[in-house]
Amino acid sequence: MGSPAPLKISFLLMNNNKYFLAAQLGAAIHNDDDIALTLAADELRHSHSELALLDALRLSHLFCGIPKLIRSLNLLAPFHCELQKAEVGNGHQLFSEVYGDDAEVVLAHLASTDSITHQWVVNHAYGDVFATSSYSLLEREMTSILVLSLGNCHQQALSHVRACKRHGATATQLLADANAFSFNDNEQRQRLVASIRDTFNDNE
Repeated sequence: MGSPAPLKISFLLMNNNKYFLAAQLGAAIHNDDDIALTLAADELRHSHSELALLDALRLSHLFCGIPKLIRSLNLLAPFHCELQKAEVGNGHQLFSEVYGDDAEVVLAHLASTDSITHQWVVNHAYGDVFATSSYSLLEREMTSILVLSLGNCHQQALSHVRACKRHGATATQLLADANAFSFNDNEQRQRLVASIRDTFNDNE
């Protein structure tokens, strides 16, 4: 494992927005970059809270998988904040808030494709994880589009860009994040930028 590029380190030091650090953390987990992971984790701990770090780690498993989550927890332990009782939110309601008028169409497609995955998405991803995070809905969405830009989940990233717009983000803000996010390559970055511009119709 090599050291992260200087741009990654410098940006971690320059930008301590909670959602952006959570995205940096998720990207580091995705890329198995332990140095960048430790930098993002330390910044979340010191500039925000240990709960912000734990919630960012928990969110990451939706994109990177449970084995990488467990590996990251082991790497960053111990944690000193008070253990929380697991809660369950209203996954269907939150899914509707994120997807807006498209929610029922998307859920129907999921159910027709695989009913078990449909239940996991609603009950676990949105009920257990998204609905109970200490991050605001917009912060979770802005984190999600950056981490999703690393892979080939273009439609999913676009859906979350639309959710960002629905919940008050501006094109200027999202474009700045997309261009500053140093973990994706140029093609991935340009694809995300195009999704943002298409969603906002280049009005900003």
